[in-house]
Amino acid sequence: MSWFESMVERAVAELASSHLLREPKVVEGVRGPFATIDGREVLSFCSNDYLGLSRDSRISKAASKAAAGWGWGAGSSRLMAGTTALHRAVEREIADFLGAGSALLFASGSAANAGLLTATTDEETLVLSDELNHASVIDACRLSRAIVRVYPHGDAEAAEKMLASERAARKLIFTDTVFSMDGDLAPLPALRVAANRHGAELIVDDAHGFGVLGDTGRGGVELAGVAVAARSANLAKAAGSIGGFVAGSRDLVRLLESRARSFIYTTAAPAAVAAAGMEALRLVRVADDARRRVVALGGRLARGVRALGYPVRESPAPFLPVVLGTEEKALVAAAKLWESGFLVPAIRPPTVPKGTSRLRISVTALHAENHVDALLESLAKI
Repeated sequence: MSWFESMVERAVAELASSHLLREPKVVEGVRGPFATIDGREVLSFCSNDYLGLSRDSRISKAASKAAAGWGWGAGSSRLMAGTTALHRAVEREIADFLGAGSALLFASGSAANAGLLTATTDEETLVLSDELNHASVIDACRLSRAIVRVYPHGDAEAAEKMLASERAARKLIFTDTVFSMDGDLAPLPALRVAANRHGAELIVDDAHGFGVLGDTGRGGVELAGVAVAARSANLAKAAGSIGGFVAGSRDLVRLLESRARSFIYTTAAPAAVAAAGMEALRLVRVADDARRRVVALGGRLARGVRALGYPVRESPAPFLPVVLGTEEKALVAAAKLWESGFLVPAIRPPTVPKGTSRLRISVTALHAENHVDALLESLAKI
């Protein structure tokens, strides 16, 4: 056995003994909020498809029509011959929806964050990052050449003290708007004030806010009523499609097109993806009823979980955590819910800090009140 094979074998064994080895469940079919896995239909409460749009036939028809005309693969990077009229159209639509000067489509939200931060920072830039930011923001910070400082979760006062104590030529704060494993919101107004006081800028990852939060679905930025220099988000959650994006000024997008390695050195997303995104954005704009439904179901879930004795923060996010502590406890709880017909996977380190393993329960516009009530009944038995 080579050193490489031996290393892999040991690593897998260590993960297994620590209850940290993962194995994806294979979904064999979907029906509304139900998923068929191992020949069994279960009610899923782990989707980020908050508005239920990934099941909307209008999006798949738009993609199919574009694929028939453009083919499937793009065949080239965006800067070679991979940018089609459909790519530009969806970028204009994103910018128009968000009231931004321009927008740029990436293959994923992770690629968008990497491209945004690495293209706009250097060794003389200070980046402050919330300690519970998404892994893609953390990785973007690591890839950048910036001076990176991590501030305590949601602590705008601590962030301001860091801004005051550092002498970097340029300073910015990068935060999630909605934290993906906790469901709470960043204190954007306070962070904006802190940034203004110290000549810093504020950029955000609005992946879990875009499409579902705010009066018109423009996300956590709209909900907070603040100005940001740039925002990343994606079309793969509330919009039910695929692909990440950065929205900001026209000059920012021109810079990213020339400097963002995760944009430049990868084959473009198919034109069909852009067409699907266009239709998804059209549906997001008119999804007021679905947004109200998600808020109502989320409130019903939160009240029920609190009644069971679990601490749950007040938040308009369409998901919440049930923190159980150890990896084993979370796995046991997920297994018991599975036995009762619910798909709610255990969330364990490194996705969350050690000692905070949990169930992450999300609702979508496809759920009904009786679905939430049935889950709560099963959760009460754990």
